[in-house]
Amino acid sequence: MAVTLFMVRATITAAQEAAFNKWYDEEHVPQVLRYNGAVGARRYRRIVGEDKYDYMALYEFKSEAAFRKFYEGSHLRELRAEYDKHFGTASERVATGWEQIFP
Repeated sequence: MAVTLFMVRATITAAQEAAFNKWYDEEHVPQVLRYNGAVGARRYRRIVGEDKYDYMALYEFKSEAAFRKFYEGSHLRELRAEYDKHFGTASERVATGWEQIFP
């Protein structure tokens, strides 16, 4: 069974950066990991290179089927609404799904 990654890249205003990181680590990531089929999460901050986005979160799902159910379901809609409630005016984000093809 292939591993599937859900990648979310985001910007955040300097004024909201500390609150964003605290909320993301302490509330948002644990909420994602409560979903049956989500097996891991990591967050990254860009340190070199040019990109519009300064932060990246990678969530690992046990299979493409589990990810698709998450992506199309109410759990993700609720997570997005919560994100928008906290940082919708201070952040921009883009999300993509990836399936492992090697090895």
